[in-house]
Amino acid sequence: MSFSIHLLHFIAFVDLLAVGLILPLVPAHARQLGASHVAVGLLGSVYATFQLGSGPLVGSLSDVKGRKTILMLSLVVCSVAYGLTGIVTSVTSILCLRALLGLFKQTQMLTRAMVPDYEGCETKQSEIYGKMAAISGAGITIGPVIGGHVLEDYPEHGFKYIALAVGACFLLNAGLVYTLPKTVKRVKRKSREKHGAVSQNVVNFVTLSLRQSVIELYKVNWYKFWDVFMLKALIGFAMGVYYSNYSLYLKTIYLLSPKYVGYVISFQGVIGSLSSFFMGYINRLYCEDNDYSLRNLHVFAIISISLIGMILSSNVYVYAFWLIPLAIGNATGRLVTLEMILRRSHGHHRGTLIGASNSVRSLSGIVAPMVAGLIGQYVGVTYVIYASLLATLIGLGMSYHTRNTKMKND
Repeated sequence: MSFSIHLLHFIAFVDLLAVGLILPLVPAHARQLGASHVAVGLLGSVYATFQLGSGPLVGSLSDVKGRKTILMLSLVVCSVAYGLTGIVTSVTSILCLRALLGLFKQTQMLTRAMVPDYEGCETKQSEIYGKMAAISGAGITIGPVIGGHVLEDYPEHGFKYIALAVGACFLLNAGLVYTLPKTVKRVKRKSREKHGAVSQNVVNFVTLSLRQSVIELYKVNWYKFWDVFMLKALIGFAMGVYYSNYSLYLKTIYLLSPKYVGYVISFQGVIGSLSSFFMGYINRLYCEDNDYSLRNLHVFAIISISLIGMILSSNVYVYAFWLIPLAIGNATGRLVTLEMILRRSHGHHRGTLIGASNSVRSLSGIVAPMVAGLIGQYVGVTYVIYASLLATLIGLGMSYHTRNTKMKND
């Protein structure tokens, strides 16, 4: 494995370590500033709304202008936005910053899209993606624990310290990306010479880049990937509802402090990271599952059973037990849909398709936090998890139908 791949692994780790530090603390911080449950849900929805539009656009722009350049730009903007999140004192300002982050926080997608630029073997790429998810998952595991301890030790200024540290992490990543070897740009030389003079003007350069990006989007046969995007949307909605509510759920039902909420989140992250790390071994158990239908069926079955177990949990220890299969199913499901896209695309429009996949998940994320907020506000926090269960049951039915159809055709 080359040094560039190891560096991409470290960049993915630092990226999610930074996110893990601050993300679980944002809802509670917003509540301290006077936000309602609906407003807290809106924070997630605003972020997801901008992620929806920026995913395929940033992905196709990276195909055209070079993934390294676009990734560095994204990291610098995220550094500034996260740093300001800890300084501003109004919910409206945080909403604006979440919107800005939604536009530019495509760092994980761009990092994954860069892997084939440094490793051409498809078999090795699958293992690299699994290890990358595991290593970055370690970051999201450690982050909440550190963040919970800092906030508990410094209740007055802890969130500000964490936000500034997160900004520094993204700035560090921008420097690391700069050291990577240049990747091949897909812009033709003739086109670049034609517009060379115009590109000196910032407005015209941006317009040209966006036009090239949109043209790239039109080249993709989107119908070929509808089922992958549908499964991505269902699991994204289910996990979006769950994650937008789990912190409040643990505090409300089990009376856990921020420190222990961080431990629970980190426990789930450890399981998810281990699942991702062994994704290569998991795939070997499904040698004959060429269309991934059996893997999807198992993923949605495991997640559905886990959510039912969590609903029926009598204490936090039983709840934590059911987090194990939930984390396994979620981690495996994310990688399965990614592999489906890469296999069907045969390497063409890679950045565009991965960006679109993220946007489908973001589309679910637009609805999920608002659904969680409305249910929590008007029905009760304990009932939010039922919305997640409904989505996974629909995915289970869809996966079963696909698998059943394949077996009949065979």
